[in-house]
Amino acid sequence: MGNKDSIGDIAALAGVSPTTVSRVFSGNARVSARTKDRVLGIAQEQGYQPRPYRRRVSAAAHGAAVGMIVPDIENPFFHQIIRAIVEELDQHGIELLICDTNEIPNREIRHLSLLKQFNINGIIIAPTSENAEYNGAFLKELHEKGMPIVVLDRDVKGIGLSGVFQNSYDASFSAVDTLIAHGHERIAIIGGPITSKPGLDRMVGYMDALKKHGVAVRQEYILYGDFKTESGYKLTRQLLRDHAEVTAVFAANNLMSVGSLQAIREAGLSIPEDIAFISYGSLQPFEISHSGGITELAEPTEQMGYECAHLMLEKISTKRKGQRVVKRVSFDTTLVLRGSEAYPVRRKPSAEQA
Repeated sequence: MGNKDSIGDIAALAGVSPTTVSRVFSGNARVSARTKDRVLGIAQEQGYQPRPYRRRVSAAAHGAAVGMIVPDIENPFFHQIIRAIVEELDQHGIELLICDTNEIPNREIRHLSLLKQFNINGIIIAPTSENAEYNGAFLKELHEKGMPIVVLDRDVKGIGLSGVFQNSYDASFSAVDTLIAHGHERIAIIGGPITSKPGLDRMVGYMDALKKHGVAVRQEYILYGDFKTESGYKLTRQLLRDHAEVTAVFAANNLMSVGSLQAIREAGLSIPEDIAFISYGSLQPFEISHSGGITELAEPTEQMGYECAHLMLEKISTKRKGQRVVKRVSFDTTLVLRGSEAYPVRRKPSAEQA
């Protein structure tokens, strides 16, 4: 994260999670004395002072409720973020009500309408699409009426909402850049919907990395999924059937990676002996026998969840809408190399030029 001496920086230096650092600063008894001393010592060395809103918000917002709308509650990415948000809000006596849109814009509208009727104190939302005009208009109306809103991972155009994101473009660029450095040129992407910020950023990062190295962007190697397992599976089957010359696959989220890996396995191919693979998102939560050997972009889920709660608490504690500051926070991902990015030993490099 770009902010110097933030909770995330203290957590990294102390070797603990941002949630643990938050617990230390809030006086939570669940943190051991040893961990507390280490965190406080590092914070003092860095000159970090906890923000005063943490002490104000409990009295001001105790008994409040925040609604959270996610596009796929079965995705471990959102599981982990929700867990961090719940832990942070719980320290202030705030309940979290969770809704799942299943990537359906009309369902998102129904959830927003329901939360509005419940008179909740704020909304955290990962929108289904940036281009769903009615949904955006609904959020804009809520925002203009003073509802605290924080967008998560995905964005809404033309409103100017506070939000927490990951640097998807740089992460995607880094993954493809790494594949090219290992000799790949025929690199396919199982992309997400480009109507979402993550889907678009990851697709542009893929293309820009190819262009940087003078590698042709081939439309037949670009497949658009929906961030769900089944699309990853079907698209990879299609890719392997129609373009057996591809030497590397980059899947743009963890669920599509699971489906893609299943298709690769059913095709009788081994990673990385026959084909290389990089997953955007961790595969550790899934029961995949060879997931431990897959190179992945590890997403900062806990930090993102903590920061979502952080921004929401600030908004709830600031009663006047005009005094609420718009904040946009972006976290970097980490490319974890495990060998699956290597050029397939059973493929001849000269085939790249075929």
